[in-house]
Amino acid sequence: MELEAFLEKKGAEYAPFDKTRAGRIFKNLNLKFKFKPIHIIGTNGKGSTGRFLALMLKELGYNVGHFTSPHLLELGERFWLNGKIATKQSLQTAFRELYKPILEEASYFETLTFLALIYFKDCDYLVLEAGLGGEFDSTTACIDEALSLFTSIGKDHEELLGKSIEEIATTKLKAMKQNAILGIQNEKIVGEIAQKIAKEKGVNLQILLKEKIEKNVWDYIKIMDYPAYQAENLYLAYIALKTLGLEFNLENLPSLDLQGRMQKIQSNIYLDVLHNPLGAKKSLEYFSKEKLIIVYNSYLDKNPKEILGILKPIIKRVEILEVSNLRIIDKKRLEDILRELDISYKYFKEISKEEKYLVCGSFSVVGEFLKRYVIEK
Repeated sequence: MELEAFLEKKGAEYAPFDKTRAGRIFKNLNLKFKFKPIHIIGTNGKGSTGRFLALMLKELGYNVGHFTSPHLLELGERFWLNGKIATKQSLQTAFRELYKPILEEASYFETLTFLALIYFKDCDYLVLEAGLGGEFDSTTACIDEALSLFTSIGKDHEELLGKSIEEIATTKLKAMKQNAILGIQNEKIVGEIAQKIAKEKGVNLQILLKEKIEKNVWDYIKIMDYPAYQAENLYLAYIALKTLGLEFNLENLPSLDLQGRMQKIQSNIYLDVLHNPLGAKKSLEYFSKEKLIIVYNSYLDKNPKEILGILKPIIKRVEILEVSNLRIIDKKRLEDILRELDISYKYFKEISKEEKYLVCGSFSVVGEFLKRYVIEK
């Protein structure tokens, strides 16, 4: 059985959801692993937080894996082991070990979650990033004891998680295990819900505050010229490491090897996978005194009107990057939105050295840009 062919049969990453399915399949697979899991849940910042933590653990000499999603160019990006992404052959070998007929019932993301448990089974630590959910996410179903880290929680995937911030936060925060750390939040209600759930479940909960971010965290962010919001993600990872009983000098932390997180690939080109209002607000803050060309497209369900409305103060022009994906918004509808917002637009053709660009809208947009730009340049 070939992994790629198997995944193709699964179709969309976010297939019809059955909250009992992952746990049932996991139990039947009878997987054995020795790693200590660190579970990361949230709306924005999961990838950066997880990679910061994985890099620190690696530098301390631990055998560490990081399971993240989605990928930009190749599936192996989701499986990071001690600084290297997985090869097709290594994933295929793990899949052969994993496969049982019951796996046919699993969704795309559930399959990859189970594959991660096999691929990283001999690690000391596995930083395991949830998909879009929390309480019933396949990553939650696979681990009984874990340090739970919660990045910023905002509105996203409302069609699956709930229409209000209260509903979304409750769904995500119910994933907390024995020990949990709530990262810095934009909404006060998230902290209140976290405290209530922690009390009900008997969880030891730490709540981080922006004003408590340590100087060494800010120093690293400034040296690396990262956006200020990355300090919140690094601080969460740093406190998680301390909670594990470990110490690390941030002066020794390598650069973030994760594409598309406000990544500067040239002096005038930034990539960011922002795809929700909270992400748009962070980008607005970062580029607050500038005007950029936004290379953009969006899934229909991502509320592009709200996102573009937030970004409007920094938009010189939108250049629509055409993407072949069933979930991408209809071209005419996106054009209508841009006209309604009175934002100038055209279709993306090439990069001009005289302009500054932010490529954003979703992982698929950034991935498509990387494919085209790498070839064209």
